[in-house]
Amino acid sequence: MYNVLLVDDEPIVKIALRTMIAWEALGFPICGTASDGAEALALIEKLHPDIIITDLKMPNMDGLQLIRELNNLNYPGKVIVASNFGDYELVREALLLGAVDYMLKISIKTDDLIAQLHKTAKLLEEQQQTLQEQDMRQMMQNSLKSVKNSILKDYFHDTDYELEHFVQDKQIKLNMTDTPCYLFYITFDLDKSAGHNEKSDLSLAFIENTILDLIDDATDVELFQVGMGSIAAMISRKQLEKHKGDPVSFINKIRKLIQMYISVEPLIVYSHEIKGYGEARKAYWACKDALNVNFYEHSSVIYEQDIRFVQEVEHANYVDYSNSLLRDWQELGRGTIPAMLEDFIEQCKQSCIHPIAVKAFMLKCLEYIPLCEDKVRIDHEEEYERHKKALLQCKDTASLLNTAALAFEYLSLVNDVSDSPALKKVVLDVMDYVEAHYQDKITLEMISTYVNFSENYLCRVFKEQVGMSPISYINTVKMNKAAALIAGGHTYMKEVAALVGISDQFYFNRLFKKQFGVSPSKYNGQNKQAR
Repeated sequence: MYNVLLVDDEPIVKIALRTMIAWEALGFPICGTASDGAEALALIEKLHPDIIITDLKMPNMDGLQLIRELNNLNYPGKVIVASNFGDYELVREALLLGAVDYMLKISIKTDDLIAQLHKTAKLLEEQQQTLQEQDMRQMMQNSLKSVKNSILKDYFHDTDYELEHFVQDKQIKLNMTDTPCYLFYITFDLDKSAGHNEKSDLSLAFIENTILDLIDDATDVELFQVGMGSIAAMISRKQLEKHKGDPVSFINKIRKLIQMYISVEPLIVYSHEIKGYGEARKAYWACKDALNVNFYEHSSVIYEQDIRFVQEVEHANYVDYSNSLLRDWQELGRGTIPAMLEDFIEQCKQSCIHPIAVKAFMLKCLEYIPLCEDKVRIDHEEEYERHKKALLQCKDTASLLNTAALAFEYLSLVNDVSDSPALKKVVLDVMDYVEAHYQDKITLEMISTYVNFSENYLCRVFKEQVGMSPISYINTVKMNKAAALIAGGHTYMKEVAALVGISDQFYFNRLFKKQFGVSPSKYNGQNKQAR
């Protein structure tokens, strides 16, 4: 069924057309009539006819102007014009504007009108088929693009992922298999609100189109989204040279366009020259890691080869540092803590210590300090734990210093031992037992049997009063004893482990490093240097 709209300023013509054939029975119901082009436009918006039969000469808006307006509106239907003798120039112009056929009103015959309608219907069917094919091709292209993006994203995030295995038989072409290129990692910080999610998608689409617009050949680039607000681009050396540019020049073009059109400040990290997807994956992780340099000082453009992080805090161990913090706190007051923290962070910056190592070091200090001095207590356990966890989420030194300083606000020095909350007898009994048996393998079942309480009750009471589980306390005592043995001259680590009741050397090393931030042998070396 194809709906037809009749447009003519003469009522007799419209009546004659209506009665000439059985429109609805033939599959061409008349959905409406209009007296001029302006009236027709209003009906077209409402009725969406498939075929318009229009006179050329009409008041207000004639047939030619109507066709022009329909072209401006991208009208998807077909137009047949009706004319009188002598209107040949008007008919010719109508056909040039897109009308599919014409008929002379004075000599039109029933069979001719039916044939004309069927011919127009066939054109509509062919047009619809073409549009469906185009939509199908576009859907397939979008689907392949989405699949390719997903495959590349998985490949770059999973080192066990074999790329060739997943692209075979999927009509997916890899552009940069053997091409010398550079990898660009582009990201920007946005809150995870719904509005920003939408903005993130728009920004990524804009960046992708911006890069494609700068590249002459789409086969010289590989673009894919690697996360929320992040995109990776492999761009051939040939393309950069063709535009007489290096990676930095190319980045500056991208940043200028982004800043000109969308209010987003991108962070861009680029790699050294690479070839193939294996090298690109390594470069991707190097670029992501290099972005951590913004923890110390903001930079919008970073060359990953310029960044070489030290993976551990080498200028201090957290036990000695914690003791020095406590010592100055006791002697000079709490006000000394922020300055000491700032000095420590500055040393880490100068030594280019990886932010993860810095935050882990600070966390160890906050875990250790309440345990290493009888006169330190936690005033608000829940808030203290919340700030400890928040340390790991800090994105820069300012937020780290602020979070650490806030955590210290929940610690206090107890000037009089009598001010300290009395420990329950069950907790004291556990501590005595651990002190006497730290050289043995101690289990929770052994302790609960000794104090004659259930394991659940014991764990709850002990955690409430001491701030850690009995097992964590046992390990802390064992590691402190081990550190004392090392400091006292024991250099054979297997022997040290055995003396604190641990037979598994690997497990001992892991516990020791977890508590002190360094391996037992490294701790031994630091003590030798200190002596």
